Amino acid sequence: MPELPEVEVIRQFLDQKIKGLIVAKIDILTPKSFIGNPEQAKRVEGQKIISISRIGKQLSLILDNNLILLFHLKMTGQIIFSPLSPCPPVAEKRGSRGDFVFGHPTPFRSLGEGWPNKSTRLVLKLSPPACPPSGGSREGRGESFLFFNDQRKFGWVKLLSPDELAKSQSNLGLDIFSPKFSPKYFFAQLQRSSAPVKTVLLDQSKFAGIGNIYANDALFLSGIHPSTPSRQISRSKALSLFRSLLSIMHQSVLAGGSTAKDNGYIKPDGSKGSNQFHFRVYQRAGQPCPKCKTPIVYTKVGGRGTFFCPKCQKE
Repeated sequence: MPELPEVEVIRQFLDQKIKGLIVAKIDILTPKSFIGNPEQAKRVEGQKIISISRIGKQLSLILDNNLILLFHLKMTGQIIFSPLSPCPPVAEKRGSRGDFVFGHPTPFRSLGEGWPNKSTRLVLKLSPPACPPSGGSREGRGESFLFFNDQRKFGWVKLLSPDELAKSQSNLGLDIFSPKFSPKYFFAQLQRSSAPVKTVLLDQSKFAGIGNIYANDALFLSGIHPSTPSRQISRSKALSLFRSLLSIMHQSVLAGGSTAKDNGYIKPDGSKGSNQFHFRVYQRAGQPCPKCKTPIVYTKVGGRGTFFCPKCQKE
């Protein structure tokens, strides 16, 4: 599942590529993947994308009629930006280098086979303001396409008003990159639960955006066993964990996100993110601890795969 850093990489790229474009058409190919009345989706057509925002793992396309298209990639969702011919049109051959892929994709080899494919659930046709829609033609009018693909159909797209968006996200804790996310807030949230600290870190109602990769590595950097009851974390340890989370997440954004063993997440240009080369304990079971060389242990905490060093992270 893409976590906060991966979704932030998507946001930054889309902010450069689609902000200011017009949604010429929306096609919902799989009704299950669009939450709400599909007829209401037509309200996005003719609207300009004025900004792209994110909270936790959710991505918002904000339109100039004050509506928001909210995306959640869940387990296997992906967003593909496919730029077509510019305006005015020039000769340009489509291919894998012209498609920008985010999230957990269908096999990368299919990029050259064109879109949509069998995993495509929703399509946005985008046009520059100076290039009106071409009546269905994909060539020569400066149009681009945004595809929402999802192999397992857990992801979704919603069309919301600002009030509906606020209500929809009212159950989320502070985003880790929010200016309001402070050591005081972090420690207070940890003190509210006796569940294992690893489980609490993954609770999106407390901290929006922390996922399994970064929880594992931040706990290692702070020397905290993942099964430690959350409210037993001292203030000094909580501060260390707070700083570790921010550090590794910012590092991951700069590295283009983490491409795990499934090769699911890849960067906007189709290449892999490189943060996986900086994993401390995640997916390193049996390998030597980077600090003390003790073999990394794999277990499950709260049903989630968990990696830790039994010497550096004592119970």
